Amino acid sequence: MGDIVSDIKDRLDISDVVSQYVQLKRAGHNFKGLCPFHSEKTPSFVVSPEKQICHCFGCNKGGDIFGFIQEVEGVTFAEAIKILADRAGLKIETSDKAFKKEGKTEKDEYYAAHELACEFFEKQLLSTNDGKKVLEYLYSRGVKDETIKEFRIGFSPDSYDALHTELLKSGVKKDVLIKSGFVSVKNISSDQIFDKFRMRLMFPIFDSFGRICGFGGRALQADQMPKYLNSPEDVIYSKSKVLYGFSHAKKYIKEANSVVFVEGYFDVIMPYQEGVKNIVATSGTALTKEQAKMMSRVTKNAVTSFDTDNAGFEATRRAYEILQLEGFNVKTVFAFDKKDPADYVKENGGNAFKDAVLGAKDFISFYMDRLIKDFDVATFDGRKNVMSLLMPFYKVMTPTDRDFYVKDLAGKISMGEKVLYDEIDSYKLPKDHPARQSFQENSSGDVSVKKFEIGVSEIIIGIIFGYYHLFSEISAVLSEDDFEEDFKNIYKECLNQYNSTRIQAGKWDFESEVFGRLKADISVYVLYVEDKYQDFSDVAMTLEVKKLVDKTRQSRRTNALKFVQNKIKEAEKAQDKEALLKLLQEQQILLSK
Repeated sequence: MGDIVSDIKDRLDISDVVSQYVQLKRAGHNFKGLCPFHSEKTPSFVVSPEKQICHCFGCNKGGDIFGFIQEVEGVTFAEAIKILADRAGLKIETSDKAFKKEGKTEKDEYYAAHELACEFFEKQLLSTNDGKKVLEYLYSRGVKDETIKEFRIGFSPDSYDALHTELLKSGVKKDVLIKSGFVSVKNISSDQIFDKFRMRLMFPIFDSFGRICGFGGRALQADQMPKYLNSPEDVIYSKSKVLYGFSHAKKYIKEANSVVFVEGYFDVIMPYQEGVKNIVATSGTALTKEQAKMMSRVTKNAVTSFDTDNAGFEATRRAYEILQLEGFNVKTVFAFDKKDPADYVKENGGNAFKDAVLGAKDFISFYMDRLIKDFDVATFDGRKNVMSLLMPFYKVMTPTDRDFYVKDLAGKISMGEKVLYDEIDSYKLPKDHPARQSFQENSSGDVSVKKFEIGVSEIIIGIIFGYYHLFSEISAVLSEDDFEEDFKNIYKECLNQYNSTRIQAGKWDFESEVFGRLKADISVYVLYVEDKYQDFSDVAMTLEVKKLVDKTRQSRRTNALKFVQNKIKEAEKAQDKEALLKLLQEQQILLSK
């Protein structure tokens, strides 16, 4: 096999890879969509099939196919190669130079240890007498054999050394066992260790690529505490970034263009088994912005189905806050007669759960009705409480959504729409609101994102490489001294190539040292220019170039004038009459231009 990096690039197109995370729309020669790296309402993420790069002109992140996967999945270059090789149907050889340098990583050791542990737990469930009793428990919950196999459910025996003895024999390091939470150490100075998961139903937790990164162990005895014992965070597991069942559900979420959020392992397994496969769980933690961001790459439609107690209601409200910031359309199911989704499915079947999900009510309408039921809106205090609890959601809504819900609330609590809008305008988001944590807030309280700015020099360089025929007009006015640092070097090389008979008209030679070293930057500038000027006519582009050139010359003149004026002050202070006279003459020349 040749170079694995080249082989992947030959098989995978960047627009196809990016489209698995971003909804792209055609924009001239390129594609455009909402950035997967930061929240935005106006698309600024551009993908170029021709250049095989992507870039966000809002947060300045992007790169080639490997850089994109590294950034969006938070993985190393070697891990990105593994991910893309799998998608390309390529087998990675140990001789590939991309892996010779990095070799086996720390993460590889942790993934291998978790895979071995999962195999151990599966064997204990399916091949031991104690495991058969646990199987009967699973059957009593309505879980079928094929589901047990697909989710790789296992059993940890009531033993202090069964697991770690097996893993040590297989070459897993003691340090990995401890940090992964498979074992506990009796005391800091002791080498004595014992299995942490004992007499528990074991649910392997998969990352988005289906690799086991952690475990959740459910107690099997009435007096066992805690009821659920989970893996600690380590180099491969971060609970805020993982959704249980996501690797299983991903393709079904795409097909349905919708996801159902639940709380527990069984709440995923039972609906999935009965046909509701676009379902994931937060696994005992509140929905996080990282989880919402990950899901937003697949769909923008969500249904929450958490417990019906007060804690579940609060989790539903908090989840909406997070999902709202990522632009989700959120509905909620809160009508299972105080049963969790798993028990509801067992008693009523998958179709009943599916119907409940399809009939889910949009969250704000549901929340508004719940508040009106809880507070007496015939009183001043009742209306005030309802309004104050709805204000955080109204504050970050789009104008269209806000108009709809303001009218709805005004009618239900007998209050004028203008009064509600005045309340929204004066309302300040609380400090712990996700919007305050995720974005910068300006003086009016509105949420905004600090935009990445691209300068005139970058734009001119982009035009030079994107519109070769305009270089003659640029070079007739600007010199290399009109640019600074790398821009000066790029422009100087352009002048050299343009005036050389060796260079074919209409084409730059990227084999040169300067262009080769700065090729990635140049490609981004061209991408920006292509997006910005895609609808400009030839006449409009010529006028635009003239404005940019004039702006560049004016900027150079202003900078030169400031420099001379500072030197004049220094000469006056030093009483250097000869230098002062010369500087005053320079200043006069600059002012006369």
